Amino acid sequence: MVSTPEDESLDPRRSSYGREYWLRRCEGFLVETRTKRIGRVDGIRYGASQDEPEAIAVRAGRFGRRLLLVSVEDVQRVDPDRRRIVVRDPPRLMPA
Repeated sequence: MVSTPEDESLDPRRSSYGREYWLRRCEGFLVETRTKRIGRVDGIRYGASQDEPEAIAVRAGRFGRRLLLVSVEDVQRVDPDRRRIVVRDPPRLMPA
């Protein structure tokens, strides 16, 4: 099957969808700083506004037993093609 430009326009990773769109849909993405891996997104936490995420819940540690809440303010880049989020080093953790 040959992909056409029309098919590619339906793929949200190849569109103008921005950071906020992907922060709402980033479960399972790898979370890392520029120098190390932190873990994988386990969920999204909302604060006062149900429209804007406040934090991403990240499973960290050898077997993913630690749950870290990283403020979305610390997210520097979301790469949907590679299913990856880059956060500042070190990320500020929020209380669980």
